[in-house]
Amino acid sequence: MIRDNLHQQWLDDVDAYLDGRTTPQALQANGQQRAGEVLHYVAQRSAFYADHLRSQAGSPSALPALDGVPFTTKDDLRAVGRAVCSLPFDQIAVYYETTGTTGLPTPCPRAAIDVETSGAYVQKAVADLYQSTFGTTDALTAIMGPSELYAFGDTYGEVCRNLGIPYVRLWPESPRVGLVKAAQLINDLGVRSLICSPAVALALARLYVSQGIDPRATAVGQIMVLGELCTPQMLSNIARVWDAHCTHGLYGSQEAHAVATGCPNGNLHFSETNYLAEILPVPGMGGDIGELCLTMLVPGAKPLIRYRTGDLARLHSAEECGCGNRSRCLRVFGRVSDVMTLAGRQVLPALIESAVLTAAEWVSGYEVRICSASDGSDYVEVSMVAGIGERSLAEVQEQMAGHFGTSVQLQLAQSLDPRTETGAYISWKHARIRDQREPVL
Repeated sequence: MIRDNLHQQWLDDVDAYLDGRTTPQALQANGQQRAGEVLHYVAQRSAFYADHLRSQAGSPSALPALDGVPFTTKDDLRAVGRAVCSLPFDQIAVYYETTGTTGLPTPCPRAAIDVETSGAYVQKAVADLYQSTFGTTDALTAIMGPSELYAFGDTYGEVCRNLGIPYVRLWPESPRVGLVKAAQLINDLGVRSLICSPAVALALARLYVSQGIDPRATAVGQIMVLGELCTPQMLSNIARVWDAHCTHGLYGSQEAHAVATGCPNGNLHFSETNYLAEILPVPGMGGDIGELCLTMLVPGAKPLIRYRTGDLARLHSAEECGCGNRSRCLRVFGRVSDVMTLAGRQVLPALIESAVLTAAEWVSGYEVRICSASDGSDYVEVSMVAGIGERSLAEVQEQMAGHFGTSVQLQLAQSLDPRTETGAYISWKHARIRDQREPVL
């Protein structure tokens, strides 16, 4: 591949950071400088930003290079389509689209510089994880993404090739493959590592159990999850269901690429050289949790400026993890739009999942319905495919009620409906939560 000087300089800088040769002071200075450079880049190359940066009112920022720069929203991206791109499609490396689960699909082209600078973080994380779990890269891996128009398969396929990890691509939603065929191949081939969403990991486990196969008896020893909300409790739950090490693969999106990558300790570490991050205040949210806002610094096909991700998140120091990664930890708590009021208080999506998972020994699927009683008070109905050990249903209900602050009606089910079973690539809330309360007029 022929790389220009800027492309090569970016790769050298990313490698220097990942190798521990970049000081925090240099990282901060480079970030501010590159923010100015990318603002100039998009103003010159993107029809959308040429107008947006000039005509829209800016917003204050604690980061000097971004102070007074307007936000970019998902609605902006849906409205302008290809006009946000900074390269003609003849000059990109690959074209993807969003899945369109939260609105119209939007184009997500990537230039070679995007692919390589983002992929470097994923490759380093994968190499560390395989050494931690297996002590080798000789572990057949199933890459299980939503579709061919999603970067998921290419990103991990390239990383596996570069690291010498054998792999098979299995699309659980594909009419050619599907979940049943995927499960058969995982077992027949002796797959040792899965890369998939939490929902797919649980759906596979339920399918095996229905076939009389204990997921813990398969060869799977590691599961890297991504694609939807995944709390620490869910990581632990999947690990118990499969008797396998479970951690984050990456956090990111079609739009923003690999924003953070997982580590053996179950944390996500921010891709420090490639972004500037802001945590924007959200009404009712206390402490340091807010909406994650990203400025993409890499001058590629579609850098986004002050992009409001819609995700609730918190950044904290790498020292809180202890895995040795120097990048800050990113904790994601769900979508801002998934925050709801329950019994008069705001409830984070992550709290709902945690309340369900901590009440059982293991859970291979769950669905929560928020309901109104005749007196107008809230109550919660929970259906889950789970094991509760020696505890009674009443004891589990009482524990959940303490978390939710409402009464709880719990049902242990054998299966869930298709929307919940395959909700990984829809949205966590659409798949898991149903607010059946009458809207207030």
